[in-house]
Amino acid sequence: MKSTTLFLAIGIFGMSFTSCKQQTEEQTTLVDFENVSLNADSISGGTSFISGNSTFKLNEGAFWNGGIVCSSKNDTLKAGYLNQYSAITGSGAFKSKQFGVVYSPGSFTCPADVNGSYSIKSIMLTNSTYAYLDMKYGTPGVSKVFVSGDWFKLTIKGFKEKNQTNSVVVYLADFRDGKTEMLKTWEKVDLSYLGQVDSVAFNFDSSDKGSFGVNTPSYVCIDNIEFTQSVSTK
Repeated sequence: MKSTTLFLAIGIFGMSFTSCKQQTEEQTTLVDFENVSLNADSISGGTSFISGNSTFKLNEGAFWNGGIVCSSKNDTLKAGYLNQYSAITGSGAFKSKQFGVVYSPGSFTCPADVNGSYSIKSIMLTNSTYAYLDMKYGTPGVSKVFVSGDWFKLTIKGFKEKNQTNSVVVYLADFRDGKTEMLKTWEKVDLSYLGQVDSVAFNFDSSDKGSFGVNTPSYVCIDNIEFTQSVSTK
């Protein structure tokens, strides 16, 4: 009789332990810029805006100092800085109306919420019309037409508590080794290598440099930034 009672007690304890085990699931947050209030053919006003879990801002309150704006501009034909807010695709990713435009140096923040830190998973990128046409045709006295050996690259850096987690390099144009590639579609880039982040920064470099640094317009268009979190379900 004693041995039977002991067996039942152990069984009940085991069931209790199992039922109390914490369960988690992965939740996804998508920043697609569609929640930002914009008219057609316009950009976000003010010095900052929020989309999804992230805050985007202008450096020192002005885009010429670098930063990120939300845009609905879609001019794929006009060259020059007066068309600095358009994507060469003519729309956001998957034909959406809105997207972000980064001018170097640009960054955004995504602080942890009640569920903990965010891990960045991916981002979609394309060239701005300004940068694309500049590389294709050049700007007399400023920048060159891209030829064999030229390149334009973007470095995306992740940070957590001001410490860099890692970086990912993307070529927005690549004329090395016989290639003649300039990004003209929305491309999904894996950023899982950056891990948990509370901010993300964008930096540019180019083979076309002058006495003041990079001559290629240092812009990129961004959309559909994807984050994940492990959230407790119990």
